[in-house]
Amino acid sequence: MAIPVARRVRRVALLGAVALLVAGRSTCDASAALSGAKLCRKAFNVQGRTYAQKRFALVLGCADKLLKCELVAEIDGANAAACRASMAASCAKRLTGSVSALGKAALRFESKTGPACQTPDYDYAAAASTGPGGLWFSTDPTCGASIDLPTFLACVRDEVDTHMDELVSAVKPRTGILFDNVGLGAAFPHLVRPPLVDALVSASGGTLVDPGTLSVPAGSALRVAGDATTLPCGGTAGDGILVITVGTQQQRLTEPYDGTATFGPWVAGSALPYTIQLQDSVCSGLVSGTVNVP
Repeated sequence: MAIPVARRVRRVALLGAVALLVAGRSTCDASAALSGAKLCRKAFNVQGRTYAQKRFALVLGCADKLLKCELVAEIDGANAAACRASMAASCAKRLTGSVSALGKAALRFESKTGPACQTPDYDYAAAASTGPGGLWFSTDPTCGASIDLPTFLACVRDEVDTHMDELVSAVKPRTGILFDNVGLGAAFPHLVRPPLVDALVSASGGTLVDPGTLSVPAGSALRVAGDATTLPCGGTAGDGILVITVGTQQQRLTEPYDGTATFGPWVAGSALPYTIQLQDSVCSGLVSGTVNVP
């Protein structure tokens, strides 16, 4: 019995559709490397953006909190010590250590990006390649020579840190000094600082040594450190305080005087009074002078 023309047309169309479906599945199976490349590329895009935004927000937020403390002190003459200590503790909790918000964000970047770029179908060698299908990671001037994916990810994250911290410094130029003055600066070396002039405060025979007039070039900052050998004066360890005031800015260094206090920077033609006061159970002293900015 002859098959109607309409039925034959439908049968041919169905067979054609099945053939296309099978061919399409074969094409997908043959493009596992392409799928891997897309997955790796997307992971870097999404996780890199997420980490960069998180770091920027956390560092900028802490800079803003510390800046508020200084502005109240400089404009209204309030004592910023309590505010500074509270904000410093809060920022240290959010920014330092592997369990901090910033530490967890860094870990997520590496733990979520790494597996996407190290699969049986597409691995770090393929991603680093400049050949067909490569993502050209090997051309990165800083990180391109990384020997493996974990090393490359850590290097790239450091590059992100640099760019984000420089951006924070552009938005809030005092950030580097603010972080240095509360002991957070060492963990953020990419924050921009002005050129520094160092001054060491010491004591002789229980009396503060007068540093005299301090000359600081325009655009530079003054970094004051305490001499841990002579300032303790032989008293009870840990009870000494050095209070440094330059203009409207005031910072404190406590025994064992292993930190620094940074002031400025200033414009040319400035002349700011300074005082340095030592408070200790055995000795005390007060010297004053001028910071000259020619």
